[in-house]
Amino acid sequence: MGTLHLVTLLWAQALLPASWTAAFERPAAGVLACNVTPTRPYLNFGFRFQAGYFFTVPLAQLAGPGHQLQVVTRVTPETGPAVVLGQRFGLPPVPKTSQLIEVAGGYLLGEGKYRIDWILYDERNRACRKSWQLKVARSGAEKRVDLAMPPHSVTDFSLTGLPPPRLAAKAGGPITILLNAAPLSPRRLRLRVSDELLLVGALSSLVERLGGRPLRLVVFNLDQRQQLYEKDDFEPAQLNAVSQAINQLELDSVDLAVLQYPKGHIDFLAGLLNREAAETVVLLGPTTRYFESMPAHKIEKGSNRIFNLQFLPFWRLGVPPPDLLDSATRRRKGKTMLLRTPADFAKAIAAL
Repeated sequence: MGTLHLVTLLWAQALLPASWTAAFERPAAGVLACNVTPTRPYLNFGFRFQAGYFFTVPLAQLAGPGHQLQVVTRVTPETGPAVVLGQRFGLPPVPKTSQLIEVAGGYLLGEGKYRIDWILYDERNRACRKSWQLKVARSGAEKRVDLAMPPHSVTDFSLTGLPPPRLAAKAGGPITILLNAAPLSPRRLRLRVSDELLLVGALSSLVERLGGRPLRLVVFNLDQRQQLYEKDDFEPAQLNAVSQAINQLELDSVDLAVLQYPKGHIDFLAGLLNREAAETVVLLGPTTRYFESMPAHKIEKGSNRIFNLQFLPFWRLGVPPPDLLDSATRRRKGKTMLLRTPADFAKAIAAL
């Protein structure tokens, strides 16, 4: 039996009004066959615990056009009120088939114990239900990481409803962050939702921990040689604009001018670095697919400090070969830090 990933690889639910908890008391018109697998909470690079589930539904019971699915998740902390999340989506016309549809959903948590109640409805009010318990706690090196969410708190991936972070003033001059908006794996040509969550979540935590220092943000993509977003005096409230800019990135189409100038990514990156005058410049993002060296004459001499913070997928063991970002960093006598865990990221931020 095959599986169709018809909806998305990572599906983020949105916060719903508390009245939606009534969905769990509503009698169903029948049984909707499905299989739900909860995922273990893990600390992400935004210093928030991420949890969720995968579910599969046999498409044979959804044959034909006009079918809709509604997921509602109630997350109840050990102390505090329940939080309800959910989303509705439609299916394309489904032929007669023995295949499955697979969907993933998720949310963010603080430390603590939680009860999860989950329900899936279709447009005929058929339902599939499941409940489970979660215990969320730091372990090992994670215990040295200051979390970005308080205990017994719940939110969606947009961080809706969380109080703004308290930024303690820190000494230091202006900082420029150059965010490399690219897939976590250099072999992929598409930016997944999980990539965006890592990038925006990590950026959020970095901004919070810089403690109000003057901050300039530039979001770029080397493949397209595009500057996607630029903002002086950047603040956490503007993270949604960053997410929207990344969403508009189309990596599966390339401008003809890019193809005609195959080494243009070198000039593009050199131009980004050469024009930044901040005391500290931070390159943030995954390793690239470009492993050539940055020519020495391309990088102008500067007095600013350069830090290259590169995320590595947990499945990539060993040390990757130096890429173009690392080479450009070394041309300015900067430092590259490889980040495999949130604890690595916290240590790197402390060095800025």
